Amino acid sequence: MSQFKHLEHVIEKKYVHDFEKYVIIYCLSQQISKIIYQREKRIMKGHLLLETEFLGLLFVAMIVAMLARRFRFPYTIALVATGLALGFFNIVSAIHLTPDLLFMIFLPVLLYEAAFHVELNDFLKNAKTIILFAIPGVMLATVIAGALVYWARPLLGDPGLPFVYALLFGAVTAATDPISVLAIFKKMGVSRKLSLIMEGESLLNDGAAVVLFGIILMAIKGQNITVGIAIFQFFKVVFGGLIVGLVLGFIFSLITAQIDDHLVEITLTTILAYGSYLVAEHFHVSGVIAVVAAGMMTGNFGTKIGMSPTTRVAVNTFWEYLAFVANSIIFILIGIELKIDSLLLHAVPALIAWLAVVLARGTIFVFFMPLVRWLGEKISYRWGSILFWGGIRGSLSMVLVLGLPSDFPHRELFLNMTFGVVFFSLFIQGFTISGLAKKLGLVRKTEELKRYEELRGSILAIKAALEDLKKLHETGTIPASLYKKLKKEYEDTLVKSEKELETFHLENEEILAEQLRSLRRHLLFKQKDALKEAFSKGLISSETMSDILKNIDLKLDLLEES
Repeated sequence: MSQFKHLEHVIEKKYVHDFEKYVIIYCLSQQISKIIYQREKRIMKGHLLLETEFLGLLFVAMIVAMLARRFRFPYTIALVATGLALGFFNIVSAIHLTPDLLFMIFLPVLLYEAAFHVELNDFLKNAKTIILFAIPGVMLATVIAGALVYWARPLLGDPGLPFVYALLFGAVTAATDPISVLAIFKKMGVSRKLSLIMEGESLLNDGAAVVLFGIILMAIKGQNITVGIAIFQFFKVVFGGLIVGLVLGFIFSLITAQIDDHLVEITLTTILAYGSYLVAEHFHVSGVIAVVAAGMMTGNFGTKIGMSPTTRVAVNTFWEYLAFVANSIIFILIGIELKIDSLLLHAVPALIAWLAVVLARGTIFVFFMPLVRWLGEKISYRWGSILFWGGIRGSLSMVLVLGLPSDFPHRELFLNMTFGVVFFSLFIQGFTISGLAKKLGLVRKTEELKRYEELRGSILAIKAALEDLKKLHETGTIPASLYKKLKKEYEDTLVKSEKELETFHLENEEILAEQLRSLRRHLLFKQKDALKEAFSKGLISSETMSDILKNIDLKLDLLEES
């Protein structure tokens, strides 16, 4: 407002008449109004640019999704590559991957959607493996990666890097983001149990890494934190978030049980996803862990006590779409933030940092795999190899390092190293994980098997339609002429599909083997249900049930690994 100082000075002069004062004040107010209007106009223009770019990114994501499906290219990696191109030509300027955008908008969506679909029984069955890799594993990975970076600091061009700063980098890159790997696994037909372990580890290690990052950052800022205090603080924040998520998830599940409106229940799950994060952060515990716990509670408890089949379908569809949008935008923004020229200029520290992170994760599996097997978890070393190489770093690592203050010591080095870790893990590990899975013999879903599943599903659907058609005819709902016409159409399609299925059985031994494996798995689960029912009726003791269940679980594990 310095341009008005002269006018203000004139107003204060005693010799100015009242009329002149009013004229000057009017002119001054007009100038101020003009400046405010111009400022608001710039703000509105910025908002319009933000909205336009967001819609543009959605359109780009849709095109990339179609092309990736058409050319069988990993979708998430295609998005990052697209983001690299957009960043290189500086096309996107209003949207950036910031801590607020990730933690307050996208992360609750991704965490809740993933946790909502995790089967609690499957999670608990593999809990020892998941928790071991996600919590002690994150701690160990942080220390090892930090120690390796500290040892290599002369090669990084920063020989004065303190050890505690190197540990901070270890925490930044400790969390995995295997979304792209899981998408590849789904298409390839890799074991559901292996995918569950990888996804479960990622859900928990996100929260563990964020908490560890915060503790190390406090130590750097000069707060008196001993090892004992750090460990206590870590578990307090993690378990505090767990309690908040479980309590809120339980309360919201009881509320949905009283409602039979899919729109209201979708809204409640949205409030829960964001609300559990905000409540946990308000009480200074882990918002990430809270969202995961809330999602698992509603997905395994709320859906069973209070959601109709129609509501479950609607909720699943809603969260699946939100997760698609969030993932699409995040991976494009990752590509935009990964500046090619900067990566080339700092290729050496980026490569060293990636190797340090890979070696740290490899060391975890060398130490923990024997322990996991000793604890009774049936995890093969082939699976261990995939879990190790599938530990891709992504948006969380980038956001943590971008959130460091601009005057933070060694920030530029951390940015270059973290961006390099994300780039190399996505484009080296992400591109080679499918080949490794095939080489290790973990891929089951061939094109023939996919066609077999389509035929089997089609036959089941046609038979269900014929049964319903028969009921409609018997109750007089439809006339006999229409019934005969539709019955013939469906029966002709059924005969055709059954003949093709029989040909598949004759020509593909793999199909028969897969069908036999599925039937055995189905029957083993039926045995488990029968045992639990017998125990509930008092026909067998808990000890007998436990012994038989262990034997059945062993057979199920062997089927998964076969």
